Amino acid sequence: MEASPVSYNIEGKDSPPGGWADQLWPQRVPSREAPRVVTEQGEFVILDWPEHPEARALLDEAEPHFQAKRYAEAAKLYEQATRVCPDCYLAWNFRGDAAYFAGDAATALEHYQKATRINPNDHRSWFFLGNAFARLGRFDEALDSWAWCLVLNPRYPIIRQFFRANAGLGLVVREDAIVPRGYAERAGQGVTVQFDPDHDPSWLAFANCKALWLGEPAHRQEMTGTDKEHYTTVEEMECLGSALIVHAGQKQKGETERSDPTLDRLASITDDGMLMQAVLFEVGARIHPQVVLTLDEDVRQRLKAYVLKHVLVPASAVGGYDL
Repeated sequence: MEASPVSYNIEGKDSPPGGWADQLWPQRVPSREAPRVVTEQGEFVILDWPEHPEARALLDEAEPHFQAKRYAEAAKLYEQATRVCPDCYLAWNFRGDAAYFAGDAATALEHYQKATRINPNDHRSWFFLGNAFARLGRFDEALDSWAWCLVLNPRYPIIRQFFRANAGLGLVVREDAIVPRGYAERAGQGVTVQFDPDHDPSWLAFANCKALWLGEPAHRQEMTGTDKEHYTTVEEMECLGSALIVHAGQKQKGETERSDPTLDRLASITDDGMLMQAVLFEVGARIHPQVVLTLDEDVRQRLKAYVLKHVLVPASAVGGYDL
């Protein structure tokens, strides 16, 4: 970078409360409300689940009954919807909801299971399924279902609110481990490198790495085979790795007065060989909320293992809700 014709300007700057994640990784791909995953030319493609007008009319007719807690009346209409459209998995979910809120978790479970069999790619079905398992005292199966919910939609706010409101379950969805306190952006013909001096100095290494990827197309070309700017886990792994190396050096020297606990968590994740999963879960899902739906089953399974080890964990393992 010192020999580069691009000018780099480093400045200290207060970071937003959640770090510069929103600026670094803004959402670029919209979500599908009811996703259908198909294979086109060897790749997974996300489409909209086909609408069934007659079933939709019945669901709309049932909605006022459901909102008024007239669950038996709503259930009759939901049943009609599944009869006219057996593959309308959302209708099966609604049938499950009517049973669940009427106090019949066993029947709700059957309907939710039917929904997940028809379309295993909608995170909401797995969330509902987990709730039904928990109501029936089948907590291992509930945990498995909730984990799948988070795999399919890592930033799903409802499941996070659910565990905050149901502390008695003894589980916590941990907050992000990747909270960047360094940032780089173009400024005219140059690049500005920003870092928060009140946080771990390791983030300056991260910001410098980000600046390199912005200002030196040759580096991007060398690392990815193209100088076209696009999201890649290669960039995120390199830049987070730079921060973690500096962080480890700081700890070895005992210079921990500004150490970020999030970096300690990220170091633990890396020691478990799961940094790639953390990047997909926290970074990739910001840019493309349903990115996991485009990935192979073995990647999903590794993400599930990551969720169960580092995200959806017993509250006692974190000593509270801060991390």
